[in-house]
Amino acid sequence: MNKFIALGCIAACSVAPALADNHGAESMGNGAFTTLFVSAKDVDSYIDSVKSSTALFEAIGSDAAGYCETISGRDEVGQLMIWNAFASVTDALVGGSKYDASKAAADMASQREFKYTATWAPLKPFPRLDPGYERAMRIKLKPENVPAFIAAITKMEAEIIAAGHDTFMNGLFVAMGGGTTEAGTYYLKSITSSVETHGAVIDDYFAGASWGATYNEASAMIDEVVNDQFEICEQFYTAE
Repeated sequence: MNKFIALGCIAACSVAPALADNHGAESMGNGAFTTLFVSAKDVDSYIDSVKSSTALFEAIGSDAAGYCETISGRDEVGQLMIWNAFASVTDALVGGSKYDASKAAADMASQREFKYTATWAPLKPFPRLDPGYERAMRIKLKPENVPAFIAAITKMEAEIIAAGHDTFMNGLFVAMGGGTTEAGTYYLKSITSSVETHGAVIDDYFAGASWGATYNEASAMIDEVVNDQFEICEQFYTAE
């Protein structure tokens, strides 16, 4: 499925207030991602082709790579994102400069329609790289509310885990070089290991879980939900 998942972005002038807070400043040292958004003609076949291209990931210096397939709320059929993880924004930008996905070899290009690429820095990083069943939300926040929002979702993550949902984690990201698609939004991702565990978290909230108060506090700071999707994500490459 095609991928317009938009790992959260915002204009550079809006990033600065987030970095002024300790949460944001610390988070910006927690690696970076590059993403390729495409519309695949045959998702499974395209993913298999990408998985077999290990030389490419080695060439760009990727630490890890994988994909996210949008399964609910997709913008178009075949919505897919290929992601690469790096140790720093510098590594991500340098890696991205070594491969132009819009000029892929014919055998790869024929399997998908190129959309765009972006580089991402975490404002609230994942505690670990462990993709699974993921809710992906593109949201708008007032810059001055970003530090408090990060604090709230960090607190909520700890409370949800303490409530027995031990695979839960979330992250907030800002995009660079994502074009008009990513401009003006942040990307919020909430992850569990499977659809069953994700559903259990949601059921817990509607049953009146104590952590629901923190969720409501964070939600009240969101000015607009631009997009809301569910994805299945997988890591298929790890650097040796």
